[in-house]
Amino acid sequence: MHEIIKKGHDFRIIPENFESATIFEVKNIEGDDIEIILSKATKEELEDYKKDTNVEIFGSGVEGLIFFESKVKECSGSTLKVAVPKHYKNIQRREYSRVKFMGELDIEGQNDNIISIEDISAGGMKLITKEPLEVAKNYKIKIKLINNMTIECLLHPIRIEEQQSVNGTTYAISGCYKDMASIDRIALVQYSFKVLMETENKENER
Repeated sequence: MHEIIKKGHDFRIIPENFESATIFEVKNIEGDDIEIILSKATKEELEDYKKDTNVEIFGSGVEGLIFFESKVKECSGSTLKVAVPKHYKNIQRREYSRVKFMGELDIEGQNDNIISIEDISAGGMKLITKEPLEVAKNYKIKIKLINNMTIECLLHPIRIEEQQSVNGTTYAISGCYKDMASIDRIALVQYSFKVLMETENKENER
């Protein structure tokens, strides 16, 4: 586990208050402790990283995205010590889950063309439009998630299907992301996990 973390990069840590999620750098790994520095966290955000706080950690590894859960053992300013986990998950691109989109999407020059967003994942999205997009073109997009996090990248349409309904002709567009930063993809993975867990909890309550 030590070597996996040492070779990882673009780490993001998410406390129980999701809005205080931030990036961090690994300073040292020794024994059961990972010493990290939250260089971008504000004083207010650091308040959500007190001792015994449960956290989720994502990072980019050699074989995909790394995910594990841990707990804050010590907190001194922007420096934390978190526990080395017993287990971790390596998330491959094919494992990206498509979930309901709860946020806002801005596609440059196409906002009047969008009817709805069918689903979203860390790899791409499916949307319904009034007019078809161009398969050979990349579109600048902004994704605003429910935690006020904004992701900017390109959307590359890979499949366009014409649909007929009582309201006329529409188009189902499936696209993948281009030029997306690793840390933004991690944010989408974490968002998908949250939505899946909330859906599962609601189903279990029935």
